[in-house]
Amino acid sequence: MSARLAELLTSGAVHVAVDLAPPLFGFHATAHLCLTVTPGDLEATGRALSLHPETTFSAAVTGAANLLITVTCRDGEALYTFVTTKVGVLPAVRQVEVVPVLRRLKQSSTRVHEGRLVIE
Repeated sequence: MSARLAELLTSGAVHVAVDLAPPLFGFHATAHLCLTVTPGDLEATGRALSLHPETTFSAAVTGAANLLITVTCRDGEALYTFVTTKVGVLPAVRQVEVVPVLRRLKQSSTRVHEGRLVIE
């Protein structure tokens, strides 16, 4: 069985995804950052921000903002530091709206109840 599983993993037919409850690991500040970035620098800015360990999601989007980044930090102070020292220093970033997550109800395909993952 393990040889077959290794083959499926290697071929890309099977992908293992892990869903974690960040608060249980000491990460209590998740936020969506809606960025307005110079269009010519959109790809490079999104990729640069995606390299930070705090970044859990990065995508070019349409609307008032053109780049959406989701970050998870230890606390509000760490979130502030990320926004001011990692995002704010990028010259292509024209505007940032920080949308903090107040209560997580679902992440990926897993529901969350009182900070814990609900397995159904």
